[in-house]
Amino acid sequence: MENAIADLIEKLADYVDAVEDEKTSAIKEERGKRVSAIQEKISANTGEELSEYLVSKLSETDSTVLDAIEKMAETVPDEVSLGKPSAKHASSALLTKEEEVKLAEENFANFCVSS
Repeated sequence: MENAIADLIEKLADYVDAVEDEKTSAIKEERGKRVSAIQEKISANTGEELSEYLVSKLSETDSTVLDAIEKMAETVPDEVSLGKPSAKHASSALLTKEEEVKLAEENFANFCVSS
């Protein structure tokens, strides 16, 4: 009788282990798909690949962290605008050093008077 109970407990433990392994592999597979999607989005947005270290860390991280990173990866960065030349002082001819100094002094004097 003792062997039957021990066998039953062992079979139950094996069953629980199998179910847990199934759940774990399903979670890892789902997380792997999410990490692959994140990799693709980041690569498309930045042109850079994630290192293996980052991929392994992402694969082990919590799902809420993956949610946040997915959100960040989905945002496409706008093109960086470096601005336009000032219409106020734009001219087609380049200024000499003396002209630049004179213009700077005039601008500073105008600023001081207007303030």
